[in-house]
Amino acid sequence: MGNNADWTRSRSAHSRGMSRRDLMRRTGQAGLGAGMAALLAGHAADYRALAQDPTVLSLYHDKTGPWTGYLEALGQTSAAEIGVGLEVVPYPDTTSYQSTLLPALQADAPDLFTWWSGFRLEDLVTNGLVADLSQLWTDNIASGNILEGLNAGFTFHGKQYGVPLHVSYWVVFYNKKTFAANNVAPPTTWAEMITLADTFKSAGITPFGATQDGRWPSFIWFEELILRTDPAFYQALTAGQASYTDPPAVAAMQAWQGMIEAGYFTPFDIDLSDGGVSQFASGTLAMIPFGTHFQGAMIGAGLVPEVDYGAFIMPNVNPAVTDKVIINETAVLTAAATGKNLDASTSFLNWFLGATAQTQWGNAINDGMANPTITLQNPTNTAIAQTVVNEGYGLYQRYWEASPVPIVESAVDFLAQFMLNPGDPIATLQQIQDLAAAEWSNRG
Repeated sequence: MGNNADWTRSRSAHSRGMSRRDLMRRTGQAGLGAGMAALLAGHAADYRALAQDPTVLSLYHDKTGPWTGYLEALGQTSAAEIGVGLEVVPYPDTTSYQSTLLPALQADAPDLFTWWSGFRLEDLVTNGLVADLSQLWTDNIASGNILEGLNAGFTFHGKQYGVPLHVSYWVVFYNKKTFAANNVAPPTTWAEMITLADTFKSAGITPFGATQDGRWPSFIWFEELILRTDPAFYQALTAGQASYTDPPAVAAMQAWQGMIEAGYFTPFDIDLSDGGVSQFASGTLAMIPFGTHFQGAMIGAGLVPEVDYGAFIMPNVNPAVTDKVIINETAVLTAAATGKNLDASTSFLNWFLGATAQTQWGNAINDGMANPTITLQNPTNTAIAQTVVNEGYGLYQRYWEASPVPIVESAVDFLAQFMLNPGDPIATLQQIQDLAAAEWSNRG
Protein backbone atom coordinates (compact mmCIF):
# COMPACT_ATOMS: atom_id res chain seq x y z
CA MET A 1 0.00 0.00 0.00
CA GLY A 2 2.95 2.25 0.68
CA ASN A 3 6.66 2.05 0.02
CA ASN A 4 9.89 3.38 1.45
CA ALA A 5 10.24 5.92 -1.36
CA ASP A 6 6.85 7.38 -0.44
CA TRP A 7 7.87 7.65 3.22
CA THR A 8 11.18 9.30 2.28
CA ARG A 9 9.46 11.91 0.11
CA SER A 10 6.93 12.53 2.87
CA ARG A 11 9.71 12.92 5.45
CA SER A 12 11.57 15.43 3.26
CA ALA A 13 8.47 17.51 2.59
CA HIS A 14 7.46 17.47 6.25
CA SER A 15 10.94 18.49 7.38
CA ARG A 16 11.01 21.39 4.97
CA GLY A 17 7.60 22.51 6.12
CA MET A 18 8.51 22.56 9.79
CA SER A 19 12.05 23.95 9.92
CA ARG A 20 13.13 26.11 12.84
CA ARG A 21 13.39 29.11 10.55
CA ASP A 22 9.79 28.61 9.44
CA LEU A 23 8.63 28.29 13.02
CA MET A 24 10.49 31.44 14.04
CA ARG A 25 8.87 33.23 11.13
CA ARG A 26 5.44 31.97 12.12
CA THR A 27 5.80 33.32 15.63
CA GLY A 28 6.23 36.80 14.19
CA GLN A 29 9.88 37.22 15.13
CA ALA A 30 10.70 38.41 11.63
CA GLY A 31 8.51 41.46 12.22
CA LEU A 32 5.42 42.83 10.49
CA GLY A 33 5.55 44.63 7.18
CA ALA A 34 3.48 47.58 6.08
CA GLY A 35 0.94 45.30 4.47
CA MET A 36 0.34 43.42 7.72
CA ALA A 37 0.07 46.67 9.64
CA ALA A 38 -2.65 47.77 7.26
CA LEU A 39 -4.41 44.43 7.70
CA LEU A 40 -4.39 44.74 11.47
CA ALA A 41 -5.64 48.31 11.20
CA GLY A 42 -8.51 46.99 9.12
CA HIS A 43 -9.38 44.45 11.82
CA ALA A 44 -9.30 47.23 14.41
CA ALA A 45 -11.79 49.20 12.33
CA ASP A 46 -14.03 46.11 12.16
CA TYR A 47 -13.89 45.78 15.95
CA ARG A 48 -14.78 49.47 16.49
CA ALA A 49 -17.77 49.07 14.22
CA LEU A 50 -18.90 45.99 16.12
CA ALA A 51 -18.43 47.79 19.43
CA GLN A 52 -20.90 50.43 18.30
CA ASP A 53 -23.50 47.75 17.66
CA PRO A 54 -22.87 44.95 20.18
CA THR A 55 -23.62 41.42 19.03
CA VAL A 56 -24.18 38.39 21.25
CA LEU A 57 -23.20 35.10 19.66
CA SER A 58 -24.60 31.74 20.66
CA LEU A 59 -21.90 29.16 21.46
CA TYR A 60 -22.82 25.51 21.92
CA HIS A 61 -20.47 23.04 23.67
CA ASP A 62 -20.43 19.71 25.50
CA LYS A 63 -17.46 20.33 27.82
CA THR A 64 -17.96 19.37 31.45
CA GLY A 65 -16.96 20.99 34.72
CA PRO A 66 -16.29 24.71 34.83
CA TRP A 67 -15.97 25.27 31.08
CA THR A 68 -19.27 27.12 30.78
CA GLY A 69 -18.11 29.67 33.32
CA TYR A 70 -14.76 29.99 31.59
CA LEU A 71 -16.49 30.63 28.26
CA GLU A 72 -18.84 33.17 29.79
CA ALA A 73 -15.87 35.03 31.28
CA LEU A 74 -14.19 34.96 27.88
CA GLY A 75 -17.35 36.41 26.36
CA GLN A 76 -17.30 39.25 28.87
CA THR A 77 -13.76 40.11 27.81
CA SER A 78 -14.59 39.95 24.11
CA ALA A 79 -17.66 42.13 24.63
CA ALA A 80 -15.49 44.76 26.30
CA GLU A 81 -12.73 44.57 23.69
CA ILE A 82 -14.52 44.08 20.36
CA GLY A 83 -18.22 44.45 21.12
CA VAL A 84 -18.99 40.77 20.55
CA GLY A 85 -20.22 38.74 23.53
CA LEU A 86 -21.25 35.13 24.05
CA GLU A 87 -24.41 33.33 25.09
CA VAL A 88 -23.01 29.97 26.16
CA VAL A 89 -25.25 26.92 25.75
CA PRO A 90 -23.85 23.79 27.46
CA TYR A 91 -24.89 20.18 26.89
CA PRO A 92 -24.40 17.54 29.59
CA ASP A 93 -22.90 14.82 27.41
CA THR A 94 -21.58 14.13 23.94
CA THR A 95 -24.56 12.01 22.84
CA SER A 96 -27.19 14.67 23.54
CA TYR A 97 -24.89 17.32 22.10
CA GLN A 98 -24.47 15.59 18.77
CA SER A 99 -28.13 14.59 18.51
CA THR A 100 -29.17 18.22 19.03
CA LEU A 101 -26.45 20.09 17.20
CA LEU A 102 -26.33 18.15 13.95
CA PRO A 103 -30.00 18.84 13.04
CA ALA A 104 -29.63 22.43 14.25
CA LEU A 105 -26.75 23.07 11.87
CA GLN A 106 -29.12 22.35 8.99
CA ALA A 107 -31.96 24.52 10.29
CA ASP A 108 -31.51 26.95 13.19
CA ALA A 109 -27.74 26.92 13.59
CA PRO A 110 -25.80 28.38 16.52
CA ASP A 111 -23.22 31.02 15.65
CA LEU A 112 -20.30 29.13 17.19
CA PHE A 113 -19.79 25.59 18.44
CA THR A 114 -17.08 23.20 19.55
CA TRP A 115 -16.25 19.95 17.79
CA TRP A 116 -13.46 17.45 17.17
CA SER A 117 -10.62 17.97 14.72
CA GLY A 118 -9.20 15.90 11.89
CA PHE A 119 -11.34 13.21 10.33
CA ARG A 120 -13.97 13.72 13.04
CA LEU A 121 -14.71 17.10 11.45
CA GLU A 122 -14.88 15.67 7.95
CA ASP A 123 -18.63 14.96 7.71
CA LEU A 124 -19.55 18.50 8.77
CA VAL A 125 -17.25 19.94 6.12
CA THR A 126 -18.53 17.57 3.44
CA ASN A 127 -22.11 18.60 4.19
CA GLY A 128 -21.32 22.32 4.11
CA LEU A 129 -22.17 22.89 7.77
CA VAL A 130 -19.06 24.82 8.85
CA ALA A 131 -17.70 28.11 7.62
CA ASP A 132 -14.56 28.41 5.51
CA LEU A 133 -12.03 30.20 7.73
CA SER A 134 -9.03 29.97 5.40
CA GLN A 135 -8.43 33.72 5.29
CA LEU A 136 -8.46 33.89 9.07
CA TRP A 137 -5.70 31.23 9.16
CA THR A 138 -3.67 33.08 6.54
CA ASP A 139 -3.91 36.33 8.50
CA ASN A 140 -3.03 34.80 11.84
CA ILE A 141 -0.13 32.71 10.56
CA ALA A 142 1.29 35.89 9.04
CA SER A 143 0.82 37.85 12.26
CA GLY A 144 2.42 35.10 14.38
CA ASN A 145 -0.77 34.25 16.29
CA ILE A 146 -0.82 30.59 15.25
CA LEU A 147 1.62 27.88 14.18
CA GLU A 148 1.03 26.80 10.60
CA GLY A 149 1.73 23.17 11.49
CA LEU A 150 -1.48 23.09 13.52
CA ASN A 151 -3.64 23.46 10.42
CA ALA A 152 -3.62 19.75 9.50
CA GLY A 153 -6.53 18.97 11.80
CA PHE A 154 -8.66 21.71 10.26
CA THR A 155 -7.82 21.41 6.56
CA PHE A 156 -9.91 19.76 3.87
CA HIS A 157 -9.21 20.24 0.16
CA GLY A 158 -6.80 23.05 0.95
CA LYS A 159 -9.24 25.07 3.08
CA GLN A 160 -9.47 25.49 6.86
CA TYR A 161 -12.64 25.07 8.92
CA GLY A 162 -12.38 26.10 12.56
CA VAL A 163 -9.56 27.14 14.90
CA PRO A 164 -7.88 25.29 17.79
CA LEU A 165 -9.93 25.49 20.97
CA HIS A 166 -6.75 24.34 22.75
CA VAL A 167 -3.48 22.60 21.86
CA SER A 168 -2.56 19.63 24.02
CA TYR A 169 1.00 18.54 23.38
CA TRP A 170 1.56 14.87 24.19
CA VAL A 171 4.47 14.56 26.60
CA VAL A 172 5.73 12.31 29.38
CA PHE A 173 4.92 13.63 32.85
CA TYR A 174 7.43 12.58 35.48
CA ASN A 175 7.52 12.78 39.27
CA LYS A 176 10.40 15.13 40.02
CA LYS A 177 10.85 13.91 43.58
CA THR A 178 10.92 10.26 42.51
CA PHE A 179 13.51 11.08 39.88
CA ALA A 180 15.62 13.02 42.39
CA ALA A 181 15.41 10.24 45.00
CA ASN A 182 16.74 7.75 42.44
CA ASN A 183 19.38 10.17 41.10
CA VAL A 184 18.10 10.09 37.52
CA ALA A 185 17.17 12.72 34.93
CA PRO A 186 14.68 12.80 32.01
CA PRO A 187 16.04 10.69 29.13
CA THR A 188 17.26 12.17 25.85
CA THR A 189 17.61 8.85 23.98
CA TRP A 190 15.54 5.68 23.82
CA ALA A 191 18.38 3.68 25.37
CA GLU A 192 18.30 6.05 28.34
CA MET A 193 14.52 5.64 28.51
CA ILE A 194 14.82 1.85 28.83
CA THR A 195 17.65 2.14 31.36
CA LEU A 196 15.45 4.49 33.36
CA ALA A 197 12.60 1.96 33.28
CA ASP A 198 14.90 -0.77 34.52
CA THR A 199 16.19 1.47 37.31
CA PHE A 200 12.70 2.22 38.57
CA LYS A 201 11.51 -1.38 38.23
CA SER A 202 14.49 -2.56 40.30
CA ALA A 203 13.51 -0.04 42.97
CA GLY A 204 9.92 -1.34 43.12
CA ILE A 205 8.52 1.66 41.24
CA THR A 206 6.29 1.19 38.19
CA PRO A 207 8.05 2.98 35.31
CA PHE A 208 5.11 3.91 33.05
CA GLY A 209 1.39 4.46 33.18
CA ALA A 210 -0.69 2.78 30.46
CA THR A 211 -4.29 1.70 30.19
CA GLN A 212 -7.03 0.45 27.90
CA ASP A 213 -9.71 1.70 30.30
CA GLY A 214 -12.24 3.63 28.22
CA ARG A 215 -10.95 1.95 25.01
CA TRP A 216 -9.35 4.94 23.32
CA PRO A 217 -6.20 5.19 25.52
CA SER A 218 -4.94 1.93 24.00
CA PHE A 219 -3.52 3.91 21.08
CA ILE A 220 -1.24 6.12 23.23
CA TRP A 221 1.86 3.93 23.22
CA PHE A 222 1.05 2.67 19.72
CA GLU A 223 1.16 6.14 18.18
CA GLU A 224 4.22 7.24 20.14
CA LEU A 225 6.27 4.18 19.23
CA ILE A 226 5.37 4.31 15.53
CA LEU A 227 5.98 8.07 15.30
CA ARG A 228 9.35 7.71 17.01
CA THR A 229 10.34 4.75 14.85
CA ASP A 230 9.62 6.58 11.58
CA PRO A 231 7.73 9.92 11.56
CA ALA A 232 7.18 9.89 7.81
CA PHE A 233 5.75 6.39 8.02
CA TYR A 234 3.33 7.51 10.76
CA GLN A 235 2.15 10.29 8.46
CA ALA A 236 1.77 7.88 5.55
CA LEU A 237 0.04 5.24 7.66
CA THR A 238 -2.63 7.56 9.01
CA ALA A 239 -3.25 8.89 5.49
CA GLY A 240 -3.74 5.43 3.99
CA GLN A 241 -0.46 5.53 2.05
CA ALA A 242 1.24 2.73 3.97
CA SER A 243 0.28 -0.60 5.52
CA TYR A 244 -0.03 -1.54 9.17
CA THR A 245 2.01 -4.64 8.37
CA ASP A 246 4.98 -2.68 6.96
CA PRO A 247 8.33 -2.97 8.81
CA PRO A 248 8.15 0.28 10.85
CA ALA A 249 4.80 -0.74 12.38
CA VAL A 250 6.06 -4.24 13.12
CA ALA A 251 9.21 -2.84 14.77
CA ALA A 252 7.14 -0.48 16.92
CA MET A 253 4.78 -3.23 18.03
CA GLN A 254 7.66 -5.55 18.86
CA ALA A 255 9.25 -2.80 20.97
CA TRP A 256 5.91 -2.35 22.78
CA GLN A 257 5.59 -6.10 23.28
CA GLY A 258 9.03 -6.18 24.86
CA MET A 259 8.10 -3.39 27.26
CA ILE A 260 4.89 -5.16 28.27
CA GLU A 261 6.71 -8.44 28.86
CA ALA A 262 9.37 -6.59 30.90
CA GLY A 263 6.66 -5.43 33.31
CA TYR A 264 7.18 -1.70 32.75
CA PHE A 265 3.48 -0.72 32.94
CA THR A 266 0.66 -0.23 35.39
CA PRO A 267 -2.23 -2.73 35.23
CA PHE A 268 -4.05 -2.02 31.98
CA ASP A 269 -7.45 -1.63 33.63
CA ILE A 270 -6.33 1.37 35.71
CA ASP A 271 -8.03 4.75 35.42
CA LEU A 272 -4.97 6.92 34.91
CA SER A 273 -6.74 10.12 35.95
CA ASP A 274 -7.71 8.55 39.28
CA GLY A 275 -5.68 5.54 40.41
CA GLY A 276 -2.81 6.46 38.11
CA VAL A 277 -2.54 9.96 39.54
CA SER A 278 -2.72 8.56 43.07
CA GLN A 279 0.21 6.25 42.39
CA PHE A 280 2.08 9.04 40.65
CA ALA A 281 1.56 11.39 43.60
CA SER A 282 2.72 8.74 46.07
CA GLY A 283 5.89 8.05 44.11
CA THR A 284 5.05 4.46 43.19
CA LEU A 285 4.52 5.40 39.51
CA ALA A 286 7.32 7.36 37.86
CA MET A 287 5.97 8.51 34.49
CA ILE A 288 2.66 9.01 32.65
CA PRO A 289 2.56 9.80 28.90
CA PHE A 290 -0.46 11.98 28.15
CA GLY A 291 -1.62 15.27 26.66
CA THR A 292 -0.95 18.46 28.59
CA HIS A 293 -4.65 18.67 29.48
CA PHE A 294 -4.02 15.74 31.85
CA GLN A 295 -2.51 18.21 34.30
CA GLY A 296 -5.99 19.05 35.52
CA ALA A 297 -6.11 15.65 37.24
CA MET A 298 -2.64 16.07 38.74
CA ILE A 299 -3.22 19.60 39.98
CA GLY A 300 -6.57 18.46 41.36
CA ALA A 301 -4.66 15.91 43.42
CA GLY A 302 -2.56 18.69 44.92
CA LEU A 303 0.51 18.35 42.68
CA VAL A 304 2.31 21.55 41.67
CA PRO A 305 3.82 21.90 38.17
CA GLU A 306 7.61 22.12 38.09
CA VAL A 307 7.68 21.43 41.85
CA ASP A 308 6.11 17.97 42.12
CA TYR A 309 6.13 17.08 38.45
CA GLY A 310 7.67 18.10 35.15
CA ALA A 311 7.35 16.96 31.55
CA PHE A 312 9.65 15.86 28.76
CA ILE A 313 9.09 14.93 25.14
CA MET A 314 9.55 11.21 24.54
CA PRO A 315 12.84 10.45 22.74
CA ASN A 316 12.86 8.71 19.37
CA VAL A 317 12.95 4.91 19.41
CA ASN A 318 15.00 4.73 16.23
CA PRO A 319 18.39 6.45 16.77
CA ALA A 320 18.62 7.07 13.01
CA VAL A 321 15.63 9.43 13.24
CA THR A 322 16.99 12.89 13.93
CA ASP A 323 13.75 14.81 13.40
CA LYS A 324 12.27 16.30 16.57
CA VAL A 325 8.61 15.35 16.61
CA ILE A 326 5.63 15.66 18.91
CA ILE A 327 1.99 14.59 18.89
CA ASN A 328 -0.56 17.35 19.26
CA GLU A 329 -4.27 17.12 20.04
CA THR A 330 -6.61 19.94 19.14
CA ALA A 331 -10.34 20.45 19.59
CA VAL A 332 -12.30 22.73 17.26
CA LEU A 333 -13.99 26.06 17.84
CA THR A 334 -15.78 27.03 14.67
CA ALA A 335 -18.59 28.98 13.06
CA ALA A 336 -21.71 27.47 11.51
CA ALA A 337 -21.88 28.11 7.78
CA THR A 338 -25.53 29.15 8.13
CA GLY A 339 -25.14 31.13 11.33
CA LYS A 340 -27.01 34.42 11.41
CA ASN A 341 -23.97 36.43 12.52
CA LEU A 342 -21.16 34.97 10.44
CA ASP A 343 -19.16 38.20 10.18
CA ALA A 344 -19.27 38.72 13.94
CA SER A 345 -18.41 35.05 14.50
CA THR A 346 -15.36 35.40 12.28
CA SER A 347 -14.31 38.54 14.13
CA PHE A 348 -14.65 36.73 17.46
CA LEU A 349 -12.55 33.81 16.24
CA ASN A 350 -9.90 36.22 14.99
CA TRP A 351 -9.86 37.92 18.39
CA PHE A 352 -9.75 34.50 20.09
CA LEU A 353 -6.38 33.78 18.47
CA GLY A 354 -4.88 37.00 19.85
CA ALA A 355 -2.71 37.20 22.96
CA THR A 356 -5.38 38.55 25.33
CA ALA A 357 -7.90 35.78 24.66
CA GLN A 358 -5.32 33.02 24.38
CA THR A 359 -3.73 33.94 27.69
CA GLN A 360 -7.05 34.18 29.53
CA TRP A 361 -8.36 30.96 28.01
CA GLY A 362 -5.13 28.98 28.42
CA ASN A 363 -4.89 29.94 32.09
CA ALA A 364 -8.55 29.06 32.64
CA ILE A 365 -8.47 25.55 31.14
CA ASN A 366 -4.83 24.92 32.08
CA ASP A 367 -3.71 23.73 28.67
CA GLY A 368 -1.62 24.79 25.71
CA MET A 369 -2.80 27.31 23.13
CA ALA A 370 -2.37 27.89 19.42
CA ASN A 371 -0.66 31.26 19.91
CA PRO A 372 3.09 30.68 20.45
CA THR A 373 3.79 34.20 21.68
CA ILE A 374 2.01 33.98 25.04
CA THR A 375 3.27 33.04 28.49
CA LEU A 376 0.90 31.02 30.65
CA GLN A 377 0.72 30.78 34.43
CA ASN A 378 1.45 27.06 34.33
CA PRO A 379 5.24 26.86 33.78
CA THR A 380 5.03 23.34 32.36
CA ASN A 381 2.70 24.46 29.57
CA THR A 382 4.90 27.43 28.75
CA ALA A 383 8.11 25.36 28.80
CA ILE A 384 6.73 22.70 26.44
CA ALA A 385 5.34 25.30 24.01
CA GLN A 386 8.64 27.18 23.95
CA THR A 387 10.57 23.96 23.37
CA VAL A 388 8.32 23.07 20.42
CA VAL A 389 8.86 26.47 18.81
CA ASN A 390 12.50 27.13 19.67
CA GLU A 391 13.74 23.65 18.77
CA GLY A 392 11.65 23.32 15.61
CA TYR A 393 9.55 20.28 16.51
CA GLY A 394 7.44 18.78 13.75
CA LEU A 395 3.75 18.63 14.70
CA TYR A 396 1.80 15.41 14.11
CA GLN A 397 -1.89 14.87 14.71
CA ARG A 398 -2.99 12.49 17.42
CA TYR A 399 -3.94 9.08 16.00
CA TRP A 400 -7.55 9.45 17.19
CA GLU A 401 -8.08 12.39 14.81
CA ALA A 402 -5.45 11.67 12.15
CA SER A 403 -7.17 8.75 10.42
CA PRO A 404 -10.77 7.95 9.40
CA VAL A 405 -13.11 7.26 12.29
CA PRO A 406 -14.06 3.67 11.28
CA ILE A 407 -10.37 2.70 11.33
CA VAL A 408 -9.37 4.16 14.67
CA GLU A 409 -12.58 3.17 16.44
CA SER A 410 -11.88 -0.48 15.61
CA ALA A 411 -8.11 -0.27 15.92
CA VAL A 412 -8.28 0.75 19.58
CA ASP A 413 -10.15 -2.47 20.38
CA PHE A 414 -7.51 -4.59 18.65
CA LEU A 415 -4.76 -2.66 20.43
CA ALA A 416 -6.49 -3.14 23.79
CA GLN A 417 -6.60 -6.89 23.16
CA PHE A 418 -2.91 -6.82 22.31
CA MET A 419 -2.09 -5.03 25.57
CA LEU A 420 -3.82 -7.77 27.54
CA ASN A 421 -2.45 -10.64 25.44
CA PRO A 422 0.67 -9.49 23.56
CA GLY A 423 1.34 -12.78 21.86
CA ASP A 424 1.51 -11.98 18.15
CA PRO A 425 1.89 -8.31 17.19
CA ILE A 426 1.78 -9.10 13.47
CA ALA A 427 -1.65 -10.72 13.83
CA THR A 428 -2.93 -7.57 15.55
CA LEU A 429 -1.49 -5.37 12.81
CA GLN A 430 -3.06 -7.57 10.14
CA GLN A 431 -6.49 -7.17 11.76
CA ILE A 432 -6.13 -3.39 11.68
CA GLN A 433 -4.76 -3.44 8.13
CA ASP A 434 -7.74 -5.46 6.88
CA LEU A 435 -10.24 -2.88 8.12
CA ALA A 436 -8.01 0.03 7.02
CA ALA A 437 -7.74 -1.37 3.50
CA ALA A 438 -11.50 -1.74 3.30
CA GLU A 439 -12.11 1.82 4.53
CA TRP A 440 -9.61 3.45 2.18
CA SER A 441 -10.99 1.37 -0.70
CA ASN A 442 -14.50 2.61 0.04
CA ARG A 443 -13.19 6.15 -0.12
CA GLY A 444 -11.86 5.58 -3.60
